[in-house]
Amino acid sequence: MYSQQAKRNIVIFLFILLWVIAVPAIAYVSSMDAKFSMVVFGGIIGLALAVISAMNFRLGYYIYITVSMIVHVPERMAKTTMPVGVVMDLFLVLMLAGAIFDKKSRERSNVNYYKDPLLLVLYLYTAYLLIQFFNPNMYSIQGWFIFIRVYIRNFIFLFITIKVMSSWAEIYKFFRFWLILSTAAALYGCLQQAVGLLPFERAYIAMNPDKFKTVMIQGRARIFSFMADPAAFGVLMACGAIIATVLLTASNKVVSLPKKLLLLFIIPIHLLALGFSGTRTAYVMLPVGLLLFFLVNLHNKNTLIAAAIFTFGMLAILFGPFYSSPTIIRIRTAFMGSQDESLSLRDVNRHGIQPYMYSHPIGGGVMTVGNDGVTYNPGHRLAGLQPDSGYLRAVLELGWIGLIIVCIYTYMGIHYAVKNYFSEDDELHKLLLIGIAAVMYAILVAQYAQEAAGLVESSIFLNALLGITIRTRYNLSTSK
Repeated sequence: MYSQQAKRNIVIFLFILLWVIAVPAIAYVSSMDAKFSMVVFGGIIGLALAVISAMNFRLGYYIYITVSMIVHVPERMAKTTMPVGVVMDLFLVLMLAGAIFDKKSRERSNVNYYKDPLLLVLYLYTAYLLIQFFNPNMYSIQGWFIFIRVYIRNFIFLFITIKVMSSWAEIYKFFRFWLILSTAAALYGCLQQAVGLLPFERAYIAMNPDKFKTVMIQGRARIFSFMADPAAFGVLMACGAIIATVLLTASNKVVSLPKKLLLLFIIPIHLLALGFSGTRTAYVMLPVGLLLFFLVNLHNKNTLIAAAIFTFGMLAILFGPFYSSPTIIRIRTAFMGSQDESLSLRDVNRHGIQPYMYSHPIGGGVMTVGNDGVTYNPGHRLAGLQPDSGYLRAVLELGWIGLIIVCIYTYMGIHYAVKNYFSEDDELHKLLLIGIAAVMYAILVAQYAQEAAGLVESSIFLNALLGITIRTRYNLSTSK
């Protein structure tokens, strides 16, 4: 009781101290240059949130996800790039410290961190990345340090997820939080489509040629909401639509009628936002993920109804008399092919680089492909080559040895998720688990055409699902 009161007093003291400091700080910062003041404000807010994350790592976990999703908005408003990576690293370190010293998390866990097959493959992949430091094909090790820093960030996030998801109540909380955040992003994306990009958003993409090329296609803007780019936005909209559709098929005793009505609002909003994103890979993710769900639930009447409605909707979009909508035309090109020069160029690049794959079993080194190669390894054979595929990037940078490890890891993630589904009896648990499997499968299939799992937002979601999957295997599938 004393410790709880002491913690409460510390929080109150820090809150009062923050406000005392904030009053003169706001007045002083307001007189500064606009860009610099945005950075200072961001630092103050980030420091406050970091302290909260250290004291309550479970709350910090959701703060971290939220900040990761919306951090690009202040960047666009300030028309500059902020050092958000350093702030996010600080977040994770403090969350990790909070998780280590938290009394509940110190209780013995059923997760076998040293013998679990999936985690062992992850450790092997980590060791392989460390060995890449000595890859003689790299021209510079600067890119390796950047890559490892991001990888360690995802690695820590995965293990914090395992700590946070200690019960089904925590898993319910995560999916509620994610659907709320995803729906907010979808609504903002639909608003962007209805009224156009806001002035600060147009100014930001206009000053960045690379952003302009990816956002503006055929005279229209691809919608990105408050996320990094249209690709990340589209991938997460597809994931949200899959999860919501899976939950909609539950019986009324598991998901009540009011909640189903809410899902019937969430799904169309996600589908509209997905269409406005213009991300063809995300268009394919939706039927791929739902196909896995439909195949394992054909015995369920609600699933058959959902499958029939979805199939009818897809046929109407692909073959219906709709010829004036750019969104529908772009969706059709994702499934029926097109004469798009960008698609042809991808095939040419893949065939042209195959001899390099065969002759470099350990690859050209991390951060040597595409724009990363131009920045960190200029003059490299792979620099400037756009892989447009997560697996192609893996085989080019890590070699076919690294690709084999990546494929084993992804296979085992799907295997765990499906096995968890068949280990449960509770209907809601089974739906959430098969929803996880469907989303993971959709992302991993999308890796063939795009670096879907490498995007910041999608990697956070994917690692969260992997953490839930691992935790479920040990702690939850036996609690029926």
